[in-house]
Amino acid sequence: MALESTRFFSGPVPESFVRRMTATPAGFERELRMAWPALEGGAAQGRFRLRDGELVLEIEVEAAGVRRLGLLELPQLHVRYRFAVPGAEPARRALLSRLDNAMRKGGG
Repeated sequence: MALESTRFFSGPVPESFVRRMTATPAGFERELRMAWPALEGGAAQGRFRLRDGELVLEIEVEAAGVRRLGLLELPQLHVRYRFAVPGAEPARRALLSRLDNAMRKGGG
């Protein structure tokens, strides 16, 4: 899965943000479950929820068409992240870092 990076290297991690990703809803769910097995929700509902201590992260996915590069077609998703129970910024940063690292697959 390729991430269109919304990395927060030099600033705080906001309580909500949107990313555009190259994936199908089912592929996103598969990768997310491998990264976070106790995940609630699913691609069929277009919503996920995960908990990490006091943090609660809600994720919504919506198909965003296809990106074409010559004959290659890449499915796109809009992925909305929202910390329903925000917690401290360092905790949000740590959780996103773990998710991003777990979901990164070669070359992305």
